[in-house]
Amino acid sequence: MPPSLRSRSLLACLLLMTGLACGTKRQPSEEYTQAYLAFGRLTAAKLDQAYVDPEMSAIEAQLRRVPGQSMDAEAAAQLLARIDRERKRVQGEQEALRSKVAANLAEPLGMKGSTEEAKAGPREPPAFNGRIETVGVDSLRERTRAGNKATLVFVYASWCPSCRKTFPIVNQVALNYQERGLEVVGLSLDEDPSDLVRYLHRSRPVFQPLRAAPYPPGSLKRAVSDFGGTYPDSIPYLALLDGQGRLVAQSPGNLNRSALAAHIEQVLR
Repeated sequence: MPPSLRSRSLLACLLLMTGLACGTKRQPSEEYTQAYLAFGRLTAAKLDQAYVDPEMSAIEAQLRRVPGQSMDAEAAAQLLARIDRERKRVQGEQEALRSKVAANLAEPLGMKGSTEEAKAGPREPPAFNGRIETVGVDSLRERTRAGNKATLVFVYASWCPSCRKTFPIVNQVALNYQERGLEVVGLSLDEDPSDLVRYLHRSRPVFQPLRAAPYPPGSLKRAVSDFGGTYPDSIPYLALLDGQGRLVAQSPGNLNRSALAAHIEQVLR
């Protein structure tokens, strides 16, 4: 083969190889696609609380498995950095809120004059219709985002002596404030629904009775922490939230009726 022809053949081969190399594209990553979709679902459902949700750790682990040569490698790194940054922000806000919430519903606020609740006096609750709803404890956070002016979370059980003392206070306050925008989320920890129904027939709740479905250890504590509360692993537990679902006051155990009314008045102003 003449030298000139060999040179042209070699050049053609080089050009062909270069073209093939340049045409090789990095492939998308299935790990990133799945992690990104899971991230979108979680943040849509839980907003800022998604960043401190246990499911976010699984999403991070999946993002770390995205191959370095994947076309999604850079996007995965950016999303990991975003999750880390937002988690620190949310944790910082939660810690600041816990430090700020020093109010206890057993201790009245220093408010001048009598409250509307005190002026309203006792009112008669309606008869119980016998219906209860069994829900997962993780639904607590969603029920505090209902757009109410104020939400009172009340965790109790019919077999708990302290809860039976607290129940009438919560019920009367709910009756006096429901027309002004107070929503009571009363969650019973009764295992036997028939025990709860018998108790509620006597107690005549103003609010919709909820009963917690069986839940894994620690999940109720996480559900309470979602709105900034600290569940003490004992009942009764109460937490008052404002219209944005932010914790205003909480009380494990003892409850003072005037204290609860004063805090509600402050939120409803």
